[in-house]
Amino acid sequence: MTDQPAETAPLRVAIYGSCVARDTVDLAGGDRFDVVAYIARQSLLSADHDASAQFPAEAQISSDFQRRMMFGDFLGDLRTRLTEVASTTDVLLWDLADERHGVHVFEDGGTVTRSIDIVNVPEALEVVDSARHILFGTDEHYELWSAQAGVLRDHLVDLGLFEKTVVLRVPWALVTVDGRPTPWSMGTNAKQANAAYHRYFERLRELGFEILELQPLGVLADPEHRWGLAPFHYTQDVYEEIVAQVLAAREDPSN
Repeated sequence: MTDQPAETAPLRVAIYGSCVARDTVDLAGGDRFDVVAYIARQSLLSADHDASAQFPAEAQISSDFQRRMMFGDFLGDLRTRLTEVASTTDVLLWDLADERHGVHVFEDGGTVTRSIDIVNVPEALEVVDSARHILFGTDEHYELWSAQAGVLRDHLVDLGLFEKTVVLRVPWALVTVDGRPTPWSMGTNAKQANAAYHRYFERLRELGFEILELQPLGVLADPEHRWGLAPFHYTQDVYEEIVAQVLAAREDPSN
């Protein structure tokens, strides 16, 4: 009898981010990934900046998932969540999609991400609109975020997760598969967003993070994407390329 190759166990993946990492796993991961945690709708700036006292508990939120993610953001529980899954994580995929709308900072320092979920919940939007909005891409936002990136790096090192972290640097698509310009997203377009994100990714490079980078000409937006047309909703080949690179890096003994 011919020996059959042993099946490779799926990589246990923790996701910190939003649609880029999650869609990669869902649309291209197949049985090669097993998601052990999904931390979404939470800016790095909200981590450890508890605003849970401001959470609109009576708000009508459309799903349990959205409620959990929104409360986790108000609580600033990123580091707690990472600590909980550190021992069962093979790869931490981190994308910066949820940074794009900035944060709201209350007088006591509590910080909340201006996520699409918050914008769509009137009670939550009313709460955060009473706090100061720090826009993504401004010098103030970058300086605060840069400091927090260093704090997160140290925490990941302590947890044994730093060498397992892959930052997804996938630019917003400038055009769709049929050559049309991609639509704006909440006040910004792909060219502006890619320029604003540049120094954030360079800061992570300086800190030694592994960065998986795709080039702008290699990404297109898919009008038939399951979440609709947006500059960060890509064609299937983009997700397949991310998966291939993640798997190749994990199989390389030098990594």
